Amino acid sequence: MRKKPMTSRAKMGILYLALVLGFWGAILWNGVKVTWVDGDMWRKHAEERTKNYMSKKANRGNIYSSDGKILATTVPECDLYLDFSRRPLKDRNNRIKIVEDTLTGRRDTIFFTPIHDTAYTKYLDSVCQILHNVFPDSSAAAFKKKMEANRNAKKPRGCILIARHIPYSDWDRICHIPGWRRGVVKYVDGKSVIHNKRFHTYGNMAESIIGFNIAYNDEDYTGLEGYYDSILRGQDGLVLCRRLTWGSWIPVSQGSNIAVSESDSLLTDSIPGHPVIDGMDIVATIDTRLQDIAHYSLEHTLRQYGSSAGCAILMEAATGNVLVCSSLIRDTNGIYRELPFRNVAITDLYEPGSIFKPVILTAMYNDPSFTLDTSMLLPVGKKRFSQNSNVVVDHGLLNAEFPLWKAVAVSSNVAFCELGWRYYYPSRRDSLRQQVMAVFPYQKLGVDLRNREYNCRTNPLTNDNDFLRFCYGYTSTVSPLRMATFYNALANKGRMVKPRFCRGVVVDGVLKEFPSEVISESICSEQTACTLRDMLIGVVEGGTGDNIRNDTYSIAGKTGTAVTSPGAPTSNATFVGFFPADNPKYTCLVMLRDIYRFGRDAAPVFQDIADCVVSLDKELDCRPTIAHLSEKYNHKTPDFRHFTPTVSKAPQAEVRQLYKRLGLHYDFVTHRAKWCTFRDPVDSLGIAAAYEPYSPPHGQVPNCYGMTIKDAILLCRSMGLDVSFEGYGKVYAQEPRRGTPIGKGTKVKLKLRTEK
Repeated sequence: MRKKPMTSRAKMGILYLALVLGFWGAILWNGVKVTWVDGDMWRKHAEERTKNYMSKKANRGNIYSSDGKILATTVPECDLYLDFSRRPLKDRNNRIKIVEDTLTGRRDTIFFTPIHDTAYTKYLDSVCQILHNVFPDSSAAAFKKKMEANRNAKKPRGCILIARHIPYSDWDRICHIPGWRRGVVKYVDGKSVIHNKRFHTYGNMAESIIGFNIAYNDEDYTGLEGYYDSILRGQDGLVLCRRLTWGSWIPVSQGSNIAVSESDSLLTDSIPGHPVIDGMDIVATIDTRLQDIAHYSLEHTLRQYGSSAGCAILMEAATGNVLVCSSLIRDTNGIYRELPFRNVAITDLYEPGSIFKPVILTAMYNDPSFTLDTSMLLPVGKKRFSQNSNVVVDHGLLNAEFPLWKAVAVSSNVAFCELGWRYYYPSRRDSLRQQVMAVFPYQKLGVDLRNREYNCRTNPLTNDNDFLRFCYGYTSTVSPLRMATFYNALANKGRMVKPRFCRGVVVDGVLKEFPSEVISESICSEQTACTLRDMLIGVVEGGTGDNIRNDTYSIAGKTGTAVTSPGAPTSNATFVGFFPADNPKYTCLVMLRDIYRFGRDAAPVFQDIADCVVSLDKELDCRPTIAHLSEKYNHKTPDFRHFTPTVSKAPQAEVRQLYKRLGLHYDFVTHRAKWCTFRDPVDSLGIAAAYEPYSPPHGQVPNCYGMTIKDAILLCRSMGLDVSFEGYGKVYAQEPRRGTPIGKGTKVKLKLRTEK
């Protein structure tokens, strides 16, 4: 039977079926090929695109003070970007939602804003206040105006920079304000708005020692940060990261909730050979308690005298540890602050004036060709030494002859010129200069700070005037730190140690201290050092430095006044010395630049620092004894008027404890009185000094004048009052005034100052 020929429709059907089967077969084959045949290759390509090893910075180490406070650490800070854009609202099918007005028939697109209008209006003032608290120089109204201008623009942008360098805590507060989270932009150009910043806990205080971040390089520092950068920085490494859909990379670790294939064996924080090693912590020698006192006392004095700059240095005599180094410079706005590239104590070179005279004496005592005697008589007042020299004048002194020790006490220029002229003129002038350079550190100290340091200089003594000026502290330029180093050697009986600003490195939680470096084992004999110490004590006890003489501890020091240029009305005033003089433990130097005063005017800053040291150092027993006071006042039996500790108002228990420490007998005012006050004696009426009970007025603000801040706070808080204060010393002003009725929420503001 003859088969029927296939119709064209059947042929087309078979062809179509063959094409469909071939198409699905190709898809099936490619699926098998991609999954099993080439699967490893494609998985590798996918991992290369979504997973990679990225560079990770190590955490920078902290800098601690010697008293355990954090001086510098790394904290997160943020840039605040807000999204004010308007986008069409879409439904589940990705279609734009449109609303139609039934009355007019108008169709409008519904827009979506990340920060809803209700939340924006309700919390806008709160956000602006947070920003104002962070940036006090910019008002809340200014921030509000900026946000309103951008939000109400015709086409608001989706990423508006509001402020940079906001602390993370404040940025996070804005994120958690209801309705604002979606409007805070977290990533800009693929980078997080959160980044790390080096933060100094105490602001500008001691910042030139800690180190400034140089503006043109985020990784470059001065000070301790720069010198110990390799220790603090640590070692950057490579970490495994996963790429997110919006192009950001996040690290993957064992605890990560991001799915990773089981075959992935590199789920650690870093890879072998490139580990992330965090930087180690270091401990600075700076003591924040002493630095704080020095900073504000120096600033007050600089402001009082209109000085252009100044510094204060405190060193431990035995170790060379610099406990205080404050360097304040007046900027263009008249504010005294520490600046990045100028540390007055290290970078400034100046003619020291009379504080250089002990250097001259040390060199002369080391000269075996003659012997000095502290009782030898020297001329003072006014003298011309040659026809080619100018007249040397001692201001305030008449022509007379003083022994050497008294000439040092009154800082006579004529006496020191006489010594130089008598023993070194004319043939041995350069010999004196060489001997001075042998005992004073003219070369760079090479301290452990990244700061510019220059060699000290001394001019050749080619003529008579230069030689005479050299004898009383001119023609040489020195830095304050090197001058403090020399006096520290005198306190150390001739042993000169190198100043250091870092005690050591913290390794596994244990401080590994650096050893002290010795510049010279002996710049002079022990006997010479003791002789100079005794002469320097005379400066404070009865010479140019007697304005800081006290009965609690002895000071050996020297004043120095050096005019800034010939004929200039201003001078550089310096006071340098060590204490306690009988067993020196600390060396201190205070220098004020360009003031219309004298070296003795720098001494009160020295005393503020020394008083704080004596009060904090428990190893120093500088309390006055009854025997000492009796000897001072030439009394066989102590007079009650001289030895009664006076207080404005104080808890009676503490007064009793003070008496016990001084070895005095204390009679109770009354067992019931918690507070007592001192009553001054009146000789004409026969009223003796005594203590009287003090009862705070009920319902009224108490009188805090003359009280220490500790007692004033204790008194006010016992009456339910909140207290704030500024300054240091004793209360000299309060607000509200005494006797003011106490109301709900009454706060007392106290102002303190030291008694001069």
